[in-house]
Amino acid sequence: MKKNKFKIEYLIYIFIIITPFLDVIACVFRNIFPNAVISPSTVLRPIIPLVLLLYIFFKDKKWRKYIVISAIILILYGGIHLWLYKGIITGVSYGSIFSELQYIINYTYMIYVLFIFVYFIKKNGLPYLKKSLFIMLCVYLMLLYVSIITGTSYPTYVEGIGYRGWFISGNSLSVIFMMLSCILISSLIEDRKIYKYIVLILMGIYLMFLIGTRTGLFGFLMVLGFYIVSSILLNFIKNKKISYKKIGIGIGVLVILIGGIFVIGSSTLERRKYLGNEDTGIIDINTGDVGHTTVDTSNMIYQIKNNTLVEGYLSDEQKNAYLELYRIANEKNFKATDRRKQEFVYQYSLIKEQKNILYILFGNGYLASYGELILEIELFAILFNFGILGFAIYLGPFIFMMVVAIKKLFKNKKINSEIIMNIFGLLLSIGLSCFMGAMFFSVSGVLLITCIISLLIKEGENL
Repeated sequence: MKKNKFKIEYLIYIFIIITPFLDVIACVFRNIFPNAVISPSTVLRPIIPLVLLLYIFFKDKKWRKYIVISAIILILYGGIHLWLYKGIITGVSYGSIFSELQYIINYTYMIYVLFIFVYFIKKNGLPYLKKSLFIMLCVYLMLLYVSIITGTSYPTYVEGIGYRGWFISGNSLSVIFMMLSCILISSLIEDRKIYKYIVLILMGIYLMFLIGTRTGLFGFLMVLGFYIVSSILLNFIKNKKISYKKIGIGIGVLVILIGGIFVIGSSTLERRKYLGNEDTGIIDINTGDVGHTTVDTSNMIYQIKNNTLVEGYLSDEQKNAYLELYRIANEKNFKATDRRKQEFVYQYSLIKEQKNILYILFGNGYLASYGELILEIELFAILFNFGILGFAIYLGPFIFMMVVAIKKLFKNKKINSEIIMNIFGLLLSIGLSCFMGAMFFSVSGVLLITCIISLLIKEGENL
């Protein structure tokens, strides 16, 4: 076989490299045509995975069976979820049935992306996977710095704080860089190549000073700090000579970065200061005092208590969930700007009010609530809004493959810093999903989780 002969798995590398461009297309199109139902990116993104899935379907009889069975399960679940969602919609609902369908399709898509990667990693190991991920990182950084230099970057927040380039979400972008950092930091530091150091520095500058998210600032410090500590411990356990020069350089970099935040400033700190000022400026219309919920929520409470809502705008269960949120927020002195806490309390209260076994199993609709109370904490959002079955179907395969990969690795003592950082990346992804969101809701974020799982499976097979 000729070395230059095209192989079907090369499409995976192409798919990874073009992902930043697809993200840009999605964002720019949405900003130019805010009322458009779908973007070109929505059509283009599934093409390569669909080609690869069809290849597997016709190539491998055993995996063909898995594809058919999974498709039946996913279609049945999706149909029942949408049927229930249709009956849940009220005047306050943020999304239509079509909007909810997009999430069902998105989660189905990510399951099959995992399926494709696992198939090819077990088939031939995907030898150029890390190289394609490094190129992906470089493309993201290039697009970001070009947008910032040319003054065309969108702000991370509506207040004009931070830079998110031509991408949809600052939090999603932070998550993408966190996953790429975990995958690549060993090679970026240990390969001792100038261009890799430059890439690492550019990524650090962006995450710590420019993006404006807590995930970017603290996440990058966490990844870098964990890498330094784990490398020291790994050398100690293996009785290898510890390079105090490397330790000194690592600690020095951390000190310089942390010092730079306070000397130069950071968009993240600017955003925190702004929210701190906002907390004391939000007045509750019901009491005239400083509020513990958002302005829209306090206004909704006022209308519920005074019975001035349009009929059908809120269900009785939603009204009671609002009242419970308001009670708990005031009792526990929530910060008015802490939306994630308010979202969780509202959604949990809504489930208790609905008392419907079908909603518990199939979910009560991700977009059925008012926009600012849609649950961003993903693990709970999938559990509450897509139900126990949705949680098992959409997240079950990822959790299962994570456990299998890690279990295989720990059966063998030949663990290196790269493997440790990949495991840390998986744990970090779960943490980010629990506390920040924008992990499993991001198709690019899920792609990188899939890449980490694939790399760990590959290492497990090799060991």
